[in-house]
Amino acid sequence: MNEEVKSILGNEIIVDKVKIPVEHLKYKGSKKTFITWKLLDETPDLCANDDDLCSVCPLDIDIYSDKNYLNILKKVKQMMKENDWVWSGDSSEMLDDDTGLYHKTCSFEKERMIENG
Repeated sequence: MNEEVKSILGNEIIVDKVKIPVEHLKYKGSKKTFITWKLLDETPDLCANDDDLCSVCPLDIDIYSDKNYLNILKKVKQMMKENDWVWSGDSSEMLDDDTGLYHKTCSFEKERMIENG
């Protein structure tokens, strides 16, 4: 699933003509607006005859910005939905006291067929 998410989000997305860096797990750059993402614990979803047939892969996408991030959030949701990820909710609005950056997490899920299940 990592490769799929990388192919969807790439290394950057463009919102309102601004390039926003995207990194897996941790951002190492210096821009004030950026996105990180991480896959969470995959869980069995459909079982038959004592075999797991498919699983659910949850994904968190974190948006950090020193200004309004709503258009970024909208673009991320659009991109993920276009690639068959199901939006499962957003976090509450957060503000990091140390950096002064706004932070919002949006969560998605996707089913994956388990080979030889």
